Amino acid sequence: MTRLKDDLSGALKSVGKEWRRAKADSGRKQRVGRTRLSYMRMRSTRVTIKDAAIEAIPEAYNAVSSNGRYWANARQIYYKARPKILEMTGRGHLSSQYFTQKLLKDYVEQHGGLARLVYDDRGHISEPYTGKVVGLGGAAVSTYISQFTNGTAINAMTLPELRLRTVGPNLRYHGVLFIEKEGFDEILRESGLLKRFDLALASSKGMPVSALCDALGSLHGRGCTIYALHDFDKSGFTMMKTLRRGTRGSRGGVECQDLGLRLADVEGLETEAVECSRKDEPELTRCGATPEEIAFLSEGQRVELNAMETEKFIEFVERKLIEAGATKLVPGEDVLQAAFRRARMRRRILDVIEEAKGQEGEPEPLPDDLQSRVQSLVAEQPELSWDEAVWEIAEDQEDAAAAVG
Repeated sequence: MTRLKDDLSGALKSVGKEWRRAKADSGRKQRVGRTRLSYMRMRSTRVTIKDAAIEAIPEAYNAVSSNGRYWANARQIYYKARPKILEMTGRGHLSSQYFTQKLLKDYVEQHGGLARLVYDDRGHISEPYTGKVVGLGGAAVSTYISQFTNGTAINAMTLPELRLRTVGPNLRYHGVLFIEKEGFDEILRESGLLKRFDLALASSKGMPVSALCDALGSLHGRGCTIYALHDFDKSGFTMMKTLRRGTRGSRGGVECQDLGLRLADVEGLETEAVECSRKDEPELTRCGATPEEIAFLSEGQRVELNAMETEKFIEFVERKLIEAGATKLVPGEDVLQAAFRRARMRRRILDVIEEAKGQEGEPEPLPDDLQSRVQSLVAEQPELSWDEAVWEIAEDQEDAAAAVG
């Protein structure tokens, strides 16, 4: 009897335990169901960051650029669009890099319409002889390309300057030396290599940007050979691939000659440790690295251009340029003949100027109201500088004297 009682009690406890477990499971499932439903409802009404950017970017661009009247910098658009994107998405933060490099570029690729969009300069191009420096930003590069001089028609009656006035490569340089980092400008200028081979110098901060690819592509299309220097590491190989294929937003890649650093160039140079593994091998192969170079880099080693002393660096660059066939720029016979006639005319103009300086006589008559006339002229024509206004007044006075005479 006692045993039967114990069995019944155990059975009832077991049933009660299973009932309580089933009830708890049911309540939990019900709560989970409500939570899941709430999450799904929230997701159905939440605006994605991409959708918010599509709505905010054109408004921000129009506000910043006065509806396309002025250039709009990518970071200006970021600051203008950010409040609306954060409000629409409920986010608390939006990084400028993610906006400018991802959201904004995605928008331009898919929707276009931002005709006067410009990114911050990420490097520069400098010309030999002229001293002209162009920042690698969209607006600066576009302006530079638009100002290229033809240079085939040389006017003998130009101002008596020793060098022709040029913008761009025509009759000035026929190659570009690109370095993946900044900081070598003064070394290369002082070395004389840029003038010896008539090269422009280009450098970047980090990986190539679309403005650089467009600039180099335009220069290559006008007959310039592009030479590239880079570190011996994964980034250096990736840079070469990017130059040749182009970046997002660029008009394409450009053919360029790789001057190194490659494996054969780094013997005897100091290496440094870098994180690199077998998983990087496919990318290095796509970038043109040899199996031997991949093996070297996979061991966690890299070599920078900075590992060379200045004298060795100059010698290295000079040797590489000679091996690549770089030469001095000398135009054709027709250009040389025109330039010779201009040089003779320049000599005659200088002789006349020297003769005029040596002549004695009464000083030139000056207008009594010169300052007020200059003030009036620049007020009427604000695009004039004060010295241009003086020139116009002097010309008017000379014309008047000639008419009387």
